[in-house]
Amino acid sequence: MKTLKRSCLAALALLAISAASSADSSLSLTPAASIEIPNSTGAFDFLRIDSKRNRLLAAHERDGTADYIDLQTNKLISRLKVGGAVDTAVDTDSGFYYVSVQEAGRVAVVDAETLKEVASVKTAGPTDAIIYEPKNKLVYVTHDDGTEVWVIDPRLRKVVGTVSIPGAPEFMIYDESTDRIYLNVKDKNLVVTIDPSSNKVVSQWSTLPATRPHGMAFDARTQRIFSAGANGKLVAIDAKTGAVVSSIDIAPKVDQIALDAAAGIVYCAGAERMSVVSAGEGKLTLLGNLVTAATARNVAVDPKTRAVWTTFTDGKSSFAKSWQPPRT
Repeated sequence: MKTLKRSCLAALALLAISAASSADSSLSLTPAASIEIPNSTGAFDFLRIDSKRNRLLAAHERDGTADYIDLQTNKLISRLKVGGAVDTAVDTDSGFYYVSVQEAGRVAVVDAETLKEVASVKTAGPTDAIIYEPKNKLVYVTHDDGTEVWVIDPRLRKVVGTVSIPGAPEFMIYDESTDRIYLNVKDKNLVVTIDPSSNKVVSQWSTLPATRPHGMAFDARTQRIFSAGANGKLVAIDAKTGAVVSSIDIAPKVDQIALDAAAGIVYCAGAERMSVVSAGEGKLTLLGNLVTAATARNVAVDPKTRAVWTTFTDGKSSFAKSWQPPRT
C-alpha cells in the first residue's frame, strides 16, 4: 500500500510538469506562502524543520542570525543574533536548538521555547553541519574544511570526543533505523559512515559520478542515500552495500537537498533553479526544474504538509518561500 501511494504521488508530480522533456523545464508546483524579512540582505545557509513545534529554522549566515518562522501562521517569530549561523540541530528530548556558528568556532545553545541563547560550546575551529543523535543524546558538528567531527555532550555543554574523517566534511545525517551517521566528504568524493557507539568511521563509499558532494538525504524505507555533487550529478547509494545504484543530471552547485518521504521525491536546490527528482525504489528520474533565485541554494520539506521551502535574498529584503506539491 505504501509503495502504491508513493507511486501515485510521483505520478501526480509528473502530471504537474510543463515541458519536462528537457533539463531546463519548469515544474508547476503551486506557489504557497512567501514571507518577507525586511532590511535583510544576507544569504542563508542550511534550512531545517522542527516538526514538533511547526517551525522553519533558517541559519542566516550573512546576517549573523538564527531565524525562526511559524509554519502554521507563516510568520517570522524571531531573529536571534548569534553570529555567522550555518546550521541547526533540533533536540526534541530536552527542548533545545544547537546552532553552529562558523567563524566564531562555537555552538550556540538556544532554548526552543524562549528562543534565547542560554549557553555556548567552544570548538577548536570553525563549525559547519550539525545534528542531534537521539540514541546517545549527543550533538555532532563538523569542522568546516577540517578532518574531524566534534562530539558534544549537551548536558555537560562541552566537546567530549572527536571523530577522525578522511577529508573536508559537508552535510551530515543520522538515521535511527541503521543507527548510523552519514557524511559527505567533498574533497574525496565520498560518503562516510560513522558508528556513534564507537565514534569511528566504519565505511567509505564513492559518490562518483557526483563530485564534491554537498547535499544529502536518506530514505529509510528503501535504504538509499542521496548525494548531490557540485558538478550537477545526483546519485543514489545503497546503504547496505555502498554501491551507486542510480545517477542523474541535476542543477549544478546544489548546496542542500531534501526528501519528501511520502512521495519519494528529492528536491535539489541550486542557484536559480531547484531540480525535482523522483526516487521511486532508488531509481532516479528528473521530473523538472523549479525556477527559484540566485541565492536559493537551500531546501527543506515539511513532513506534515509536504510544503517545499527555500530562503533567499534579493539584495534588499530576504524571503522564505514555499510551494505545495500535488496531493492525492
